[in-house]
Amino acid sequence: MDIAVALVPSLLFGALSLLLGAFPTDTRRQNTAVMVGAGAVSLMCSALLAVPWSPRATVWGAVCGLMWTGGQVFVLRAFRAWGVSRTMPLTTALQLLLNATLGVSLFGEWRAPGALPLGTVALALIMAGAAACSWQERTGPGPTSAQRRDGLLATAASAVLYGSYPSLLRAAHVPSAHAVGPMGLGLLAGAVLCALVLPRRSPLRGPRIAPAVLAGGLWAIGNALMLRSTAAVGVASGFTLSQLGFVLATVGGLTVLGEKRTGREQAVVAAGVVAAVVGLVLMGLATSMDSGPSSSG
Repeated sequence: MDIAVALVPSLLFGALSLLLGAFPTDTRRQNTAVMVGAGAVSLMCSALLAVPWSPRATVWGAVCGLMWTGGQVFVLRAFRAWGVSRTMPLTTALQLLLNATLGVSLFGEWRAPGALPLGTVALALIMAGAAACSWQERTGPGPTSAQRRDGLLATAASAVLYGSYPSLLRAAHVPSAHAVGPMGLGLLAGAVLCALVLPRRSPLRGPRIAPAVLAGGLWAIGNALMLRSTAAVGVASGFTLSQLGFVLATVGGLTVLGEKRTGREQAVVAAGVVAAVVGLVLMGLATSMDSGPSSSG
């Protein structure tokens, strides 16, 4: 039962990407609505978790909410530039690479015998799989070279903002569960910033705002369930299972959203998904082998 619950966040995170890709709207409107949904539901989840709000958790959690806001803005830009099926595997892989690098260098992870080589192989598989998912034939359909460049830069920026805030909480000694509510405050502040800063091409109220609010709420629920699952099945297994959402987003981008790929590209994508999933499993094993210092998250 715990494993089944641990898989739910990956389904919610994957569905979030498909929902945003299926119902595009004005950039300012969509980003603002996502933050409102994510912030409001994060506050509700915090009330259900009944965790304390220390001054430290409030400050750093709000900062992390603002970081997630920036990551989401760049993800939506990447979606528009080169599609969901190219963005999600690559941003997932880059986040894992960043977290692993910070974990090894700052928090002494993968110190157990065999953990570092296994983790390195896992990262190589994940990165190779992500590259395969975003590969495009020269003569195939899909984004132009300029769109690919914009998509790659936006995806990389999203990965830095998404991937670094968990390590920031660890460095600040803030338990992840304690940051859920404060992150909601940061996300609502991010909604205000999106409304004020992003280009005002259309009014905030308009079509397709409800799917964006729902997508933000799905993320907040998935985030809370991920915290619950890491407590039940362990951080290594819980976090690894939560990252499998990229599989749903990649396959859904090709089938549900109709993102065009040649037959050869589809075969490479399938191989890339398999490689990335194997890499995720190996990364979970490497982390579970590790007997490094205790984590605050």
